[in-house]
Amino acid sequence: MTRKFFWWLLILLLLILLLSSGNEEVNAQTGSAADIFRLVNQVRAGYGLPPFIWDNSLAAAAQNQAVYMATNNIYSHTGAGGSSPASRAIAAGYPGHATENIVGGTDLTPNQGVIWWQNSPIHFNTMISERYTHAGAGFAQGHDQNFYALVVGVPSDQSSGPVVNDNPGGETFAPVAPIQLASPRDDGSIVHIVGPGHSFWAIAARYEIPLEQLYLYNNLTEDSVINPGDELLIRLAEGQLPPPTPTPPATHIVNEGDSLWTIAAWYKLSLANLLLLNAMEEDSLLSPGDEIRIRLLPGEELPPTATPSTTHTIRSGDTAWGIAVEYGLSVTDLLAFNNMTSNTVLTIGDTLLVAPPSPTPADTPTPEITVNAPPTATPLPTPTITPIPTASPWAVVLVENQPTATVLALTNEEGSANSLPLAAVFFIGLGLIGAGVLAITFFRHSQ
Repeated sequence: MTRKFFWWLLILLLLILLLSSGNEEVNAQTGSAADIFRLVNQVRAGYGLPPFIWDNSLAAAAQNQAVYMATNNIYSHTGAGGSSPASRAIAAGYPGHATENIVGGTDLTPNQGVIWWQNSPIHFNTMISERYTHAGAGFAQGHDQNFYALVVGVPSDQSSGPVVNDNPGGETFAPVAPIQLASPRDDGSIVHIVGPGHSFWAIAARYEIPLEQLYLYNNLTEDSVINPGDELLIRLAEGQLPPPTPTPPATHIVNEGDSLWTIAAWYKLSLANLLLLNAMEEDSLLSPGDEIRIRLLPGEELPPTATPSTTHTIRSGDTAWGIAVEYGLSVTDLLAFNNMTSNTVLTIGDTLLVAPPSPTPADTPTPEITVNAPPTATPLPTPTITPIPTASPWAVVLVENQPTATVLALTNEEGSANSLPLAAVFFIGLGLIGAGVLAITFFRHSQ
């Protein structure tokens, strides 16, 4: 009983291990496809675009093409039985129009694959297209190479405009030699030997360097041609200075399929700045051969009719971060201009300020009324009394500064007024009475 239980337990453990290994292999493949999908949506977010929505039918179509390429060691949009991206999407159950990006190479990582697509205008336009809404990715390995496919689509009821070619320019990728990473030389430089089928885009993606750097280090342009056996400088020697940066173009000649949005993205401009440089509106039409200004030359000024956009009307899929990137703002500034927070919900049709709001006219201050104090009355001069000269007692003195009156006063030697002595008054009065009595007596006797 114990031995039988032991064997059943061992068999169960083996089954779990087998299932786990199988799931790990599936998860590894799914993870690589998921990484491609995630990285593409990161590119879209960088240009203010809504992310693609994952669709299982498109993912199945992408996986089928990745397996087909890995099995046959080819790079092609044509699949089994001559199928196209659109027909494969329909066969997988997607009811709409679809197109795809493909890439592959020795030890090529998802990040390198997305870099390769960014360096190719055709594939880049697929990633940043506003037309497509859904996407799926696939990954397969074969012949010591990694193969990736991205299929994007739009449902039939949402499709607008003419159907474009699934394979722009008739582009077909023939088998290419594996791109092996070159080792640094003694001076620290890295030089890549071009192999059959190698392209600037593939080499830049494999070494994870900007395409512009590859052109600059080798004094080449996007129109240059490379052949097997050519040497391309990938990294400068220690102490070596890079050649001077070539003058960037000031204009772009519109090609078939170009739009204002893709031109702005290709030259790393915001759509608002591109419109400003060309005094155009967002719905302006482009025709092949038109010349679009992408930067100002020294001393050149903006077109006289160009007026910077100050508002943005929210569209489906807009985010605060994407709008800020489109107009060259920080999210903090955008939120401040509109009195929003990071939790504010954007509503389609609302208008946001993308420039500092005009300052509110300051209220005219009420003038302060100054009440002048009445002039201080000039104080009347204090009468000055002329000192009384020393005189004999009882002298008569005129007091000055009293022009309308003459005051008589009797003063003593100290200058203070005093009345007559009381005894003198008594005797004078007595004398007057006596004189009166004598006068009356004399009058009676005379009669």
